[in-house]
Amino acid sequence: MSSPRRILLIHLGQLGDAVMALPAAQALRARFPKAALTVLTGRGADGIYRLAGFETVWTLDRVAWKRSWLRALAEFPGLLWRLRRARFDLSVDLHSFKETNWLAFLAGIPERVAMLRPTRSVPTLINRKPPPDDPHGRLLERYLQVLVPLGIHVAAAQQVPRLTPPPPPPGFEGERPILGLCPGAGHPSRRWPPDRFAAVAQVYAEKADVVVFAGPEESAEILDPLRAISGVRVMSGLSIAALAGALARCRVVLTNPTGPSHIAAAVGSRVLTLGEVAAFDPVPLSPGAVVALRGAVADITLADVLAALSPLWS
Repeated sequence: MSSPRRILLIHLGQLGDAVMALPAAQALRARFPKAALTVLTGRGADGIYRLAGFETVWTLDRVAWKRSWLRALAEFPGLLWRLRRARFDLSVDLHSFKETNWLAFLAGIPERVAMLRPTRSVPTLINRKPPPDDPHGRLLERYLQVLVPLGIHVAAAQQVPRLTPPPPPPGFEGERPILGLCPGAGHPSRRWPPDRFAAVAQVYAEKADVVVFAGPEESAEILDPLRAISGVRVMSGLSIAALAGALARCRVVLTNPTGPSHIAAAVGSRVLTLGEVAAFDPVPLSPGAVVALRGAVADITLADVLAALSPLWS
């Protein structure tokens, strides 16, 4: 295809998905260096793209739209007008939902590439079709496959999400090693029991600073067992940039399968992730820096975690 002047990259996946999409997004930018690239993404993920150096990022609160169709109905015309006014030549929809396929079509974008998800896409609205998506495949590779119709092929060495973190927020200036804990997750079935996180914190509190990174979904039920341990710090309300800077300072991050696990891996921390499936594993910057304990999180014992944590820590 001829070189587009204006490209719209659509990615409305979750926080960890945005990290996994970075190699594809950066390959697209490198393929068309003279094009003006705009990223349309969700809340939280917008911080990932800005941290990765994407200058024009538009934020869409898809979660709020799902909760309230009245809000979606009220905000959709304004977004559509903004897209039509920008006169994009090419849209690349990495995560691909039916509504984003329709959005690119109604915005009048002539060239439209999107992931061909079996039940989530509208194939007739995608006029530059990639190979069919494998819903069980590795997510990072699924994103890269979307770029095939554009002649973009990414070498294995470049298939690693990388983030350059800013300096950590105040409180991370000490010399003691830091164990980071991320006890939250979007769904209860993905959360290792809080009392087991607290038991790990108790073991490491004598030889390390233990910092708990709390997101907006973390309740008192999750955090109170950790707050009860002397010396444990709970940090909440961090921006994505501040979170990345803090995670980069940790020697090891123990985490449920959630967004911070991917951020920690992308800034070079060692990560022990609990209950993750292989297709969504965080991608390490160096071999062995990410260890995943498989299975239902409730079945992972304290002994399992301590045994896996020890070699990562040393």
